[in-house]
Amino acid sequence: MDTEETTELRLIRHWRSGDRHSGDRLLRRYLPVLQSYFSRRVNTNVDDLIQRTLLACVQAVDRYEGRSSFKTYLLGIAHHQFLMSLRREPRAGGDVTASGIPTGDDSPSQLAAFRQEHFILVKALIRLSPEYLNVLKLFYWSQFSVDQIAETLSIAPGTVKSRLSRGRAELKTIVSDMNLKPSDREDALRELAAWVSSRDD
Repeated sequence: MDTEETTELRLIRHWRSGDRHSGDRLLRRYLPVLQSYFSRRVNTNVDDLIQRTLLACVQAVDRYEGRSSFKTYLLGIAHHQFLMSLRREPRAGGDVTASGIPTGDDSPSQLAAFRQEHFILVKALIRLSPEYLNVLKLFYWSQFSVDQIAETLSIAPGTVKSRLSRGRAELKTIVSDMNLKPSDREDALRELAAWVSSRDD
């Protein structure tokens, strides 16, 4: 275990014990990371998203078990806040591209279409069965391994893989059955396929 990791774990331990200064020191380390993360995904409201992420982290720090690095844990919270922002404001702010990175070359119609794709996927995720949503969130957002998810949820690794597979299939079915224009459905399914292929089981 390197010195930086040791220091980080010590700050987390002190923070949990009520030392707010340790929490401030730890979170300040990751402000540039959060700034970079959100700046690549939205053109506006970056500071607001950072503040929401920090607040959510403060509220959830007691649930951090060290199964992933704190950076990974924090970025998982940031990704959740990003998706929530799309749900809150599907047509305002947050111009994004197919890779989640804003580019000045995209036309307004392209940007609007991509925001719609994200909004469709967020709505589909809300409809997903909780048991499938939990493993998908841990696998894709928190970047947990299958074994880590199994340990966290107290289920067998085979069950995790089964729920990942069934969850992805159910998500595809939900999107396919939504009342959408054919072009919007095709775009959302294409985006879902890209998201699913971003990690192997």
